[in-house]
Amino acid sequence: MKKKIVICLMAILCGLTVVAQKSDVKKTVIQTNGVCGMCKQRFMDNVPYFKGVTDVSYDMATAKLTVTYDAKKTTVDAICKGISQLGYDANDVKADPKVRAKLPPCCRADKSDHGTCKEGHGGQH
Repeated sequence: MKKKIVICLMAILCGLTVVAQKSDVKKTVIQTNGVCGMCKQRFMDNVPYFKGVTDVSYDMATAKLTVTYDAKKTTVDAICKGISQLGYDANDVKADPKVRAKLPPCCRADKSDHGTCKEGHGGQH
């Protein structure tokens, strides 16, 4: 009988631990200046591998990244700094200018004057 009680208590404690861990998962929306399908691909190929990031989606129409992350492992500031190292602005964190200069011209274009993609990106705007 004592063994069953101990097992039940352990199961309850394990369940509480899982609930506590999930409460550290947060979601944020980050404004970027990505403009085309290549920008989206760059985000999707890199941001999911940032420490603590568990999920990412990108809306090309608004240039916003929705990022789910573990608050015990990272912060919004750290995620924004990582995005800036990809060559893009992220909220108030400006893109690393050296990295941005190496992006294809299509990806450096301002959204307002972004026309047909001339870099062979298949018109992925």
